[in-house]
Amino acid sequence: MNARSIIQLSLVHVGVSLTVVPITGTLNRIMIADMGMPAVFVGLLVALPYMLSPFQVIVGAYADRRPLWGLHRSPWMLVGGLMATFGSYMTAHTVFYMDEHFLPGLIASFAVFALWGVGVNVASVSYLSLASELTERSPKTWRTATVGVMWTAMILSTIIASISLSRLLALDSSQDGIYFAFGAIWAVATVFILLGSAGVEPAHDGKRTLQNKADNPMTALQALAHNATAKRFFFYLLLVLVGIRAQDVLLEPYAADTLGMSVSETTRLEAIWGIGVFITLLGGLGLVRLFGKRVNAYAGAIVAIAAFGLIIVAGSMGNSLFFQASVFLLGLGSGLMTVSNLSFMLDMTVPQSVGLYMGAWGVANFVAQSLGAVGGALLRDIAYHLTGDVALGYMTVFGLEITGLIAALLLFRTITVEAFQRDAQVNLVDVLAIAGD
Repeated sequence: MNARSIIQLSLVHVGVSLTVVPITGTLNRIMIADMGMPAVFVGLLVALPYMLSPFQVIVGAYADRRPLWGLHRSPWMLVGGLMATFGSYMTAHTVFYMDEHFLPGLIASFAVFALWGVGVNVASVSYLSLASELTERSPKTWRTATVGVMWTAMILSTIIASISLSRLLALDSSQDGIYFAFGAIWAVATVFILLGSAGVEPAHDGKRTLQNKADNPMTALQALAHNATAKRFFFYLLLVLVGIRAQDVLLEPYAADTLGMSVSETTRLEAIWGIGVFITLLGGLGLVRLFGKRVNAYAGAIVAIAAFGLIIVAGSMGNSLFFQASVFLLGLGSGLMTVSNLSFMLDMTVPQSVGLYMGAWGVANFVAQSLGAVGGALLRDIAYHLTGDVALGYMTVFGLEITGLIAALLLFRTITVEAFQRDAQVNLVDVLAIAGD
């Protein structure tokens, strides 16, 4: 592992992450608050990448064993990344078309949101697997540094993209202005993915293909399924990510419906959140060295719980400045958890099946976000329908996120990397013994 590899992996991660910014920072607000679409419908569209997360296990396990042009990861990074950038750009076009011609627009919207989703999944499992492989033989500090640099670069780019989108939309928030803003993100993200994928992965000699029973995908899947620590970690990721990300689709419409903030102002919320994440990502590297990943994860969850409580209070008060400060605090908590949880994800693998395990953690990540996006939006709609109070609908979801984070903290106490590695080896031996009978 070297500095160039870290920079290139960061560029790919940034490029893929940029495709999310205009959808969850601008398009969700337009669809819910301006077009009057049901929040659960918008949640379904935005959650398509997460619903398609099984592609991560499929592509990760396939790429473990079958190289393309002598490479196991970078071809998938490139193809997936380009699918994600193009799909993200087209979402704005199909949403406006759907507003005028519902049925054909609906079909087109599902197609491009799915294209975006498959691309995000394929690219994500590929660059995370490559990061795990490249840092496997490096000192432990390289793994934490790689995670820190990749996510710091992503958050910094999210802040810049959000501010840029906000300024572009302040100048022109018409349909053509929105198309132009989405197109600018598409161009930048595409360049980053092309630069990041070029020459980042060393060529393999072909010895990595099927050599023994341990390399069989079904064997690896069975060993994963019988690993008690792995299962607990999977459910921990589900809880913590539902807890922290169920607000993705709802935060901007909440600001519009309860605080009367404009499109430009709500788009800027992504930057406010991102600045908080950026600060704690930078500081988190030092905190991990001082206190460890576990303490960092606990602290981040506690800060996020407090932030959600303050977001509810801000909506009740109708105070937009207090609300923005609460969003900033949520970013601080998210950043603390991100460094720790991603470092744990990279540690929770075994050498012969890195792509499989990273795919499994990716599925947990994306399933959680789909449950959060769709479930949160549905809960908002139900509470609003029952009470007639739009603010109460959003606040119910934020309260549920607090509950999810508390449950995650309790489960996290039972998980260690050492137990995972021990269970992984024991169960692999057991499964191989059964396969040999």
